Amino acid sequence: MTAVLGILMTSAAAHAQQAPEPATEDESAADDLMEEIIVIGGRVIPTQKGALLADIVKTESLDAAEMQRTGATNVNELLAHRPGLDAQVECSVCSARSISLNNLPGRFTTVMVDGVPIFSSVSNAYGQDMLGLTGLERIDVSRGAGTSLIAPESLSGSVNLVSKEPKLDALEVEGRGGSYGQRLGSVYFARTFGEDNSYSLTATHDRYDPVDTVGLGVSQFSGYNRTLGGIGLFSDDLAGFKAKALINFVDERRMGGPLSDDYAGVRADTVGNPFNFSAGPHGSPDRDSWIDPSTGLLVPDYDGGRFGVAQIVYTKRQQLVATAERRFDSARLRLAFGLANHEQDSWYGLDAEYFGKQLQGYGEVSLQFNAGETLVTTGVNLRYEDLGSESMSLDSGSPTFGVKRVDADAYVYRTPAVFVQAYRALLDGQLELNGSVRYDRNNVFGSVVTPRANALWHHNDATSSRVAVGTGFRLPTSFFELDHAILSAPAVDRTGAKPEKSFNVSYAWNYSDDRLALTASLNYTRIKDMALFVDDLANSGSYLLQPAQSTYTVMNADVVGTWQVTAADSVSLGYERYRYVFRSEDFAGTLFSRPDYRVTFAVDHSQNRWDIDLQGTWTGPQDLARFYAYAVNPRFNLDGSPKRTTSKSFLTLDLRASYQWSATVAPYIGVRNLTNYTQARDDSFLWVDSGGRLDVTQIWGPYLDPTWYAGIKVTM
Repeated sequence: MTAVLGILMTSAAAHAQQAPEPATEDESAADDLMEEIIVIGGRVIPTQKGALLADIVKTESLDAAEMQRTGATNVNELLAHRPGLDAQVECSVCSARSISLNNLPGRFTTVMVDGVPIFSSVSNAYGQDMLGLTGLERIDVSRGAGTSLIAPESLSGSVNLVSKEPKLDALEVEGRGGSYGQRLGSVYFARTFGEDNSYSLTATHDRYDPVDTVGLGVSQFSGYNRTLGGIGLFSDDLAGFKAKALINFVDERRMGGPLSDDYAGVRADTVGNPFNFSAGPHGSPDRDSWIDPSTGLLVPDYDGGRFGVAQIVYTKRQQLVATAERRFDSARLRLAFGLANHEQDSWYGLDAEYFGKQLQGYGEVSLQFNAGETLVTTGVNLRYEDLGSESMSLDSGSPTFGVKRVDADAYVYRTPAVFVQAYRALLDGQLELNGSVRYDRNNVFGSVVTPRANALWHHNDATSSRVAVGTGFRLPTSFFELDHAILSAPAVDRTGAKPEKSFNVSYAWNYSDDRLALTASLNYTRIKDMALFVDDLANSGSYLLQPAQSTYTVMNADVVGTWQVTAADSVSLGYERYRYVFRSEDFAGTLFSRPDYRVTFAVDHSQNRWDIDLQGTWTGPQDLARFYAYAVNPRFNLDGSPKRTTSKSFLTLDLRASYQWSATVAPYIGVRNLTNYTQARDDSFLWVDSGGRLDVTQIWGPYLDPTWYAGIKVTM
C-alpha cells in the first residue's frame, strides 16, 4: 500500500459520476480499447486508449485503503490539503465548512452519491461534515466547470461518493479515542444472499469537544455529537437490472462559542460575561469588552452570557438514493432516483433563531447506444428543491426584533433537463473526442444551456495530454448562511437574481509507468453573475439578492507526482500556484481567503505488518485585505489595531501508524498538526468592524493544535 497524495488521474472507473461504460454487442470490443492499466500505490491509472469512454475530466480516486491510512473520519477531513482540493472553513464558531476545488468557494462544489446529486446549499453548510466514510468503496473528485454530465451545477467540480457493493460476508468494527474528548465508533456489516444479492448495514457515532487554544473562552472549533446510519441493498439481477439502493440517516448536534455541551444550559444563560476578551493576540485591554475603532474607546461591557456568542445547530437528514442499469443487446439503460429530507434547527446567539426544512428530489432516465463508430449517451432528468423556514431576529436593534418570519429564505425550484453526449475514437484510438450539451429549464430562471468538449491525445503508451473546455451553472439561493443579516431584514428581494455561470478550460499532461506517476495541469475558471446579498435597508428596507457586477476568475497551475521508491516505500510531492482576478469591493462578504500557493508531500512505508504515513502541506501567504474586502469593511482586533493584511505561511504535518496484529485486528495511532501551529496564536478568529460590532470569520489558518488519536479496527 502507498499513500499517493493528490495524483490527478484519468479514471475509467468514474462510471457513476460520468456516463455508463460502453454498450456493445460484443463486450470484448470495449475491452480491446483498454490496452494497458498502470497501477501505482493501489490506484488504477488508465493512460491508454479508451480512457475517455467513461471519464471526461481529470479525476482523483481515493479508495477505502487510503481513507483508512489518512485517519480521516469524514469527507472534509479526507479531502483537505490535497493539490487542487481543500476543506474551506467558513465560521470559526459553528465550523461550517465545505469542499473547495481549485480554490473556488465551496458552495460551487457538487456532492453526489453514486452519481446522484442530492445535496444543496442548505445541506452543504453543515452536511459535508456528516459525510462519513464507512461503507464507501471510493471517492472520485473531478475539477472543472460542469464536470459531470448529470450535475451541471458543479461550477468548480464534483465529488462523487461511490458505495461499496458486498461480494463476501463481512463485519468491520472500529473504535477510536483522542484529544478534546474525541470518541468514534463505527460498524460495517455485509451479508450476501441468493446468487446475486447482498445488503449492508452501517452505523457511526462521533463526538468532539469544542476547542479554545488561547484562553479566550470562545471556541475556534465547535463541539459536536454526530450519529450516522445506513442501509444498502444490492442486486446484480433485479428483473434484468444491476441495481443498488442506499438509505442514510443523520442526527447531529453541534455548538460553538462557549466551551460546553450543555445545550439547554447555554440557551438559558443570557446575562453576564463568562469570556475573557483580553486573551490571545491583540486582546482587548479589558476582559469584559473591546475597543470601538471609530472612537478608540471601550464598548459597553459584554452582558450576553454564554448564549450571546453561541451558535447551536441541530441537523436531521433522511436520504434515499437508488440506481439501476440494464443492457439491451447493444444499448444500456440507466435509471437513477434520489430523495432527501433535511431539517435544521438553529440558534445563532443573540442574532436569530432559525428552523429550515428542505425536500430535495432527483430522477433520471438515460440510454447509451452505438451510432456507427460513435458512442452516444442521451437522457432526461428532473431536479427538485423546496425550502421552507421560520425565523426570528433576537437583535434588539433590528426592525424585526421578536417578529416571527415565515420563509425568509424560501424557494422552490423545479428543473427538468435533457442531455446528450457523444464519444469517438480516431487514428486507431490515438485521439479520443468527447462532447456533450445539456438544456435545463428552471421554473424561476428559465433556460440554461451548458456545452462541454474534451480531447485526449495519446503520445505513447505512458504519456498523454488532455484538453477540456466546459461550462456550468448554479441556481442562486437566498439560504441565510451566506449572510445571517437577512434574518433581521423585513424582506429579501430576489427578483434581480440570475443563474451563476462558469467557464472552465483545463489542460493536463500525464505520465505513468510501473514506478512513477506524474501529472502537470493548467486550469482557468471564470464565474459570472455570482449571487450576492446587498444591504438595501436605507431604501426599501430589504436585502437584495442580485448578481455581482464583475466576474471572479481563478487561474492555477499544478504538478503532482508519486514515485514508488521500493516495494515498501513511496514518496509524493505536489506544487500548486494560483492567481485570482476580481474586484474586491464587488464581492465583499462572500469570499473566504485562499492561498497564493501550496506544496504538498507524503511519505508512505508499508512493510510486513506496519503501515506508516506522513502527510504534509506548506501553505503560502493569503491576501486577507483583498479576500475580506478591507477597503469596503475594515477589520480590527479587539484592542482596536487593524487586522493583518496578509497571512503567515505555515506547515502542517499529519502522522499515522498502524500495525496488523493479526489477520483480523489492526491497532493504530496518529496525530494531526504535528508542527503545532495554529492561527489563533498570531491572529484571532474574532474581528471588530468599524462600528465596534464583533464577528467570527477571520479565517485563514489551522484551528487545532496537535490532536492525538488511537484506535483499533477489527475485520472479519
